Amino acid sequence: MRVTTSQAQRAQLDYIQSNLQRLVKAQDQAATGKRFQRGSEDPAATADVLRADSTLAANAQFMRNGDLAIARASEEDRVLNSVQLITERARELASQQANATANAGTRLMAKAEVDLLIESAIGLGNTRFNNVFLFGGTRELEPPLINTFPYRASTDALDNPQIEVADGQLSAPNHNAYEIFLDSGVMQALRDLSVALDANNVPGITNAMPALATASDQVGRLLGETGARVNQYETIKSQMLVATLDTRVRRSMIYDIDLTDAAANFAQAQSAYQAALSAANRVLNLNVMDYLR
Repeated sequence: MRVTTSQAQRAQLDYIQSNLQRLVKAQDQAATGKRFQRGSEDPAATADVLRADSTLAANAQFMRNGDLAIARASEEDRVLNSVQLITERARELASQQANATANAGTRLMAKAEVDLLIESAIGLGNTRFNNVFLFGGTRELEPPLINTFPYRASTDALDNPQIEVADGQLSAPNHNAYEIFLDSGVMQALRDLSVALDANNVPGITNAMPALATASDQVGRLLGETGARVNQYETIKSQMLVATLDTRVRRSMIYDIDLTDAAANFAQAQSAYQAALSAANRVLNLNVMDYLR
């Protein structure tokens, strides 16, 4: 088959263009450390990278949510321990004032301390966390407890807001104030003790002790639930860290290129391009006299 000079020239130009494109790609890879710069260069790999990016963004949000859940539950753990100390001190006072050596005067003094314990409990129920009321449930901008019996700020029920700590996994990190202070019987037992002390009512003081013990047990149950939640959130966070690392590795294998390999590819592309230019120079400089020799 006869090959004309123009055909040879076009072939050489195409060869130069192909090697130039390869050189530019190798240069971009060496400069950026990425296998491709545009999605059109490798649509399948681009889709995989985008999916990995979406997974990483979601995991980052879940880990932030997990940190928030751990912080909220840990703060509740602190509060619950303080509530148990309050019930224990109230039981001590009840035991002392139920004794025959106590009198109306000592019981009034004990009542003053119990009233301070009630104030402390209300303060704990209105604990603030990140500028909201930790135990306010879905009404976290309003204090859930007030200073007067029955201490409930609203007759409405409090719902506990949930946090998504993993994909599709919602969890409420906190109990609400009604569960901790009212449903447990803490506030009622403290008030009953205060009233009995004020009235110098020995049977009433005696009856307050088992009520306080029951309330303390209920708080202990809530403590157990809160501790289990913290452990759960810590476990999920650890799993999320492992999943995130795995996704980053897979993304890097798809998208990143080893710089040593990139430098070697660039050197090869540069040599091929220079060889193409040299060959083209010889072909394009041929003239009629060259063919007649």
